[in-house]
Amino acid sequence: MSPGGRRPGKGNARDDIVRAARETFATQGYEGASLRAVARAAGVDAALVHHYFDGKADLFIAAMALPFDPRQVHLVAEAGAVSSGFIGSATVEGFLTMWDLAEGTGSSFVSCVGAMAASRAVADAFRQFVKERVWEQIRPIAGESQSTTETRRGLMASQLLGLAFTRYVLRVPPMSTASPADIGRWAGPTLDRYSSGPLVEPGVPG
Repeated sequence: MSPGGRRPGKGNARDDIVRAARETFATQGYEGASLRAVARAAGVDAALVHHYFDGKADLFIAAMALPFDPRQVHLVAEAGAVSSGFIGSATVEGFLTMWDLAEGTGSSFVSCVGAMAASRAVADAFRQFVKERVWEQIRPIAGESQSTTETRRGLMASQLLGLAFTRYVLRVPPMSTASPADIGRWAGPTLDRYSSGPLVEPGVPG
């Protein structure tokens, strides 16, 4: 080990950092973990963590073996749907397209779900990560309460994850065989309503 405790930036240093990050996120959660804590657990300087990873979100993606940054799905969908206004359809299509590309790898939807199902701490860390990378980047509707905003976020998450679970875990046709674009056209309007349309308030008859 080099002076000051810093491990040279060669060999398995990156792998050691990823392993340490996985353990740190699982024990401290996403919000509670820090790059310095990961560096200590890996036995390297914090500068080396910054050398390999562009911030905590990038490190979490590597530690959880996620195939993509969920924030990018929303940003791309938002940019591509400016003219049509159908952000929900573009979001569903982009979300499933990225998971399609991850099929057959160690970062498939099934493997990620398995990791979260096996550990509540991992699931909690993932939820905190999505909150920072996605939900906190979307401006709430003016005048709506925080509880309504949280309801919208929960409904959108249930729609996207439900579609992915049906497609990759249960493999129910036609959801398992249709193209992401087709599923986007089917489910996109529902996602649009969840994100910005009228919602039935809890306890109020529909």
